[in-house]
Amino acid sequence: MKKISLKSQRKMQQDAARGRWYNLVELRRVPEFAAWLADENHGWLGQSPDDGEILRMHRDGTTIAVRYDGRRTICGRHVMALWYTFLCFRNHQF
Repeated sequence: MKKISLKSQRKMQQDAARGRWYNLVELRRVPEFAAWLADENHGWLGQSPDDGEILRMHRDGTTIAVRYDGRRTICGRHVMALWYTFLCFRNHQF
């Protein structure tokens, strides 16, 4: 397992405290993530992304977005939780 430097650990802690995660959502998997969110079990509705966004979804008064600045993806806490849930359960059939 790769060791994470102290500088990288501090940076991750600062980002988490700020409520932003960088490069968490994999750019190549955004269409798969959007399809998973929009399926009948999850019920998110896709919206047209604003400038600088690659994903925008809405459900029950909540809008989530994944931004892309040309070199990395940027998301908030809500997307972070959904992304990890997607990674854990994407192939699970209830």
